[in-house]
Amino acid sequence: MSNVLLTKISDDQFTVSGELMMDTVMSVLNQINGYLNGQSKISIDFSKVENSDSAALALIIAWLAKAKLSNIEVRLHKLPQQILDIAKASDLLEVLPID
Repeated sequence: MSNVLLTKISDDQFTVSGELMMDTVMSVLNQINGYLNGQSKISIDFSKVENSDSAALALIIAWLAKAKLSNIEVRLHKLPQQILDIAKASDLLEVLPID
């Protein structure tokens, strides 16, 4: 099992690295809470994600819901093909804020 990390690059930019899998996403689920205070928008880069499953999409949706409650705009960058395929199969691709 590989670790997953949410790293703050700047006040509004973050990167996710490692494996976003069923057994790893819980370790970063609530980590984003501390980063949302005082932000109007954030961007999250997924280019360093090595592997993912449907739990990754669930994590993203949870993060989007938390941000929405705080009126924060989220942009997702460089989502892995695995996540895009799951989102497409789930009819969620159009609702994800992907750049």
